[in-house]
Parts: sequence; C-alpha cells; structure tokens
Amino acid sequence: MMGVIAARKSRGADNRMPSQRVTPQPPTPLSDCIRDYVADKGMSIRTLALRSVSGSTGQSLTAQWITDVLSGRVSRMPDLWRLEALAAGLEMDPDSVKALAISQWIGWDIADVRTGPGERLIFRVPTGYTTEQCARLADELMQVINSTAEPEREER
Repeated sequence: MMGVIAARKSRGADNRMPSQRVTPQPPTPLSDCIRDYVADKGMSIRTLALRSVSGSTGQSLTAQWITDVLSGRVSRMPDLWRLEALAAGLEMDPDSVKALAISQWIGWDIADVRTGPGERLIFRVPTGYTTEQCARLADELMQVINSTAEPEREER
C-alpha cells in the first residue's frame, strides 16, 4: 500500500506542477486480520467488541478502541490483556494475535507456522527470507526441537 502526502501548490511566477511525496505505509497485519474477520462473519465492530473479553482480567474491548486500531490511531503496541481479549473475539490463538501485533507495531516480519495438530512455531523472519525459506527454517527448527525432546521422553 502506498499513501500520498498532499503537496502544497507553490504561488508566484513559477507555476510548475507541485511535487508530491509518496511514503510507504507500514504493514497492518492485525488490522487486516480484524477487517477480514468481520467481513467474513458479516459482523459489526460492536459485536466483535462484545465478544472480545480477556480471560485473565475479565476486561472487555470497546468498539471505539477496535475502530482506533483499524484507523491507525493506536500508536503503540496494545497491552497484553487487549491482545488476549481480541484473540477471544477473533476466535484465534492469543500467540497468533501477538505475532500480528508485533508485525504491525514493531515492524518485524513474523512467521507463524503450523507444525502439527495444535502445534505452531512463531519466529522472527530473517531479513530477505522468502516464504519457502521460512518454511524450510521452520522444518529445521522443528527437527531440532523434536530431537532434543526425544531423549527426555526416553528417560521417563
């Protein structure tokens, strides 16, 4: 996505076309996920807010806060209870929502790879890695994790 900053028209004898600056917009994976979810479910932001309750604190999100996230008015990484509540509302794993938030507010590329039934590996993607390279890296990491877990299982 590219955004355009409005340029000022210069006044005076020189009436050339005003210059425009094009600045890249940062990725918004969490906002995109929220938009996709409400569109897919045919749900309002208000309904999503009513479903978004933190399991650990009992606190609820407001429709205004979700709207602020969608419009880019939340300038810093949300508190963990908010991400947990949003995960409940979106019917997602809290760690996946945290990974999306890290991408959106910190700017890291994060891989969230399903490695088996109920298992995921979430990691920061090295700069320049392709999707295929991330998948290979995830496979290699899972092999290392599984190889270190096997001796523990045998000891029991």
